[in-house]
Amino acid sequence: MIKLLLIYIVSALIIWLIDHKVIRNLPKVNRWFTYILLVGGMVIFTYSLQVKHVMYPSVWLGRWLSPLVPY
Repeated sequence: MIKLLLIYIVSALIIWLIDHKVIRNLPKVNRWFTYILLVGGMVIFTYSLQVKHVMYPSVWLGRWLSPLVPY
């Protein structure tokens, strides 16, 4: 698991280094959105590696909205 997480971190750093000039010239909102996507992807990837039973967002949303569905 550590090797896979390390591969993800290295690939995120490579993406950041290659696009650093472009990211730096983006408006502030787009720059933060880019960073949030990189870190969010790492969090999701880590969660899916560590937890034995992964809870997918669509299943969670279905369970949450099931009382509101008439059928």
